[in-house]
Amino acid sequence: MMKILQVSDSYYPDPGGVSEVIHHLTQELRNLGHKVEILTSGIPVENTKHFVTRLGKRKKFHANKCELNFAFSPELFFKVRSFINQNSFNIIHTHGPFAPNLSFITLLYSNATNIATFHTAFSNFNYYKISKFFFTPISKKIDGSICVSKHALDEIYPHFPRGNYEIIPNGVDTNRFNPSGKKIDEFSDKKIILFLGRLDPRKGLPVLLKAFPLILKKIPNALLIVVGKGKRPNNIPENIRNSIIFKGIIPNEMVPVYYRSADLYCSPALSGETFGIVLLEAMACGTPVIASDIKGYREVIPHKIMLFKKNNPVSLAEKAISILKNNAKQREIIKIGLETSKKFDWLNIALQTENFYKTVLNKKSGQ
Repeated sequence: MMKILQVSDSYYPDPGGVSEVIHHLTQELRNLGHKVEILTSGIPVENTKHFVTRLGKRKKFHANKCELNFAFSPELFFKVRSFINQNSFNIIHTHGPFAPNLSFITLLYSNATNIATFHTAFSNFNYYKISKFFFTPISKKIDGSICVSKHALDEIYPHFPRGNYEIIPNGVDTNRFNPSGKKIDEFSDKKIILFLGRLDPRKGLPVLLKAFPLILKKIPNALLIVVGKGKRPNNIPENIRNSIIFKGIIPNEMVPVYYRSADLYCSPALSGETFGIVLLEAMACGTPVIASDIKGYREVIPHKIMLFKKNNPVSLAEKAISILKNNAKQREIIKIGLETSKKFDWLNIALQTENFYKTVLNKKSGQ
């Protein structure tokens, strides 16, 4: 049994990919018999698990065309050091250990074997330059590094070449995300196209909105449902407004329901996606998926039939129409998606991570 600490500024109740990764990785590693705790930011909430410690207030920071979380407290360094000294962890697994965040501070005081996961690729962004100044002096404390995709590794390695890198992808909860279960009956007469994600520029919603009138011309009963946090666009043409529904943030338990209810899931992301967890979730629910042809998505999408040109509304529309009007193609994409999602079951990912922990521990101890 190993005593493991997962560290990230982002965790429940805030939604997001990193929160999901930490939750499921912790759950599966605990099921495998390890003692796993979580160190994160934010004021404790009523239903906080006994193995979750929250230090510092959670502050929002906009970068990479998205919203990031950072812990903040005048006493944060002291509190983290005290927490580390009061515990004896075999593994401290930091997620995104860049200054000045909680993972960075934990790494600063860690006396354990340190694993770091790099989730995001900050393409064309000075964040690497800023972080490198702070991060490089303590990067030697990282004993093993995980990148969630080759794209993430290609982005990280030139800036931080030191360390033992391993590619371990994110996973999907196939018990929760599967074709069996509740659907929304309200729009059963519509061809539903689903967008689910933060309404950040890099997620590409404007591209989908430009493509949607072209889709409506060929599929008049198409309905676009937009789910996610953020400010909705105010320049939507009046002639398509009645065919678009903005749901905002939905309860977590409703996410697979929306996936199952959709005739097509679309992710028109422009950049910054090192791994398409939402694509896996939709595929696991038996929903046909199309996505931008970007590096991070190519490692998840196994077939070009599911990809369209980045930032190209015409290409998106043509792809969507060709699938929605062809039942045989829909069945083919559903089959591909279900087979793909099974490879990313969280137990498989946890086993890969556990094996990497052991390899790094053995190497560090000279075995």
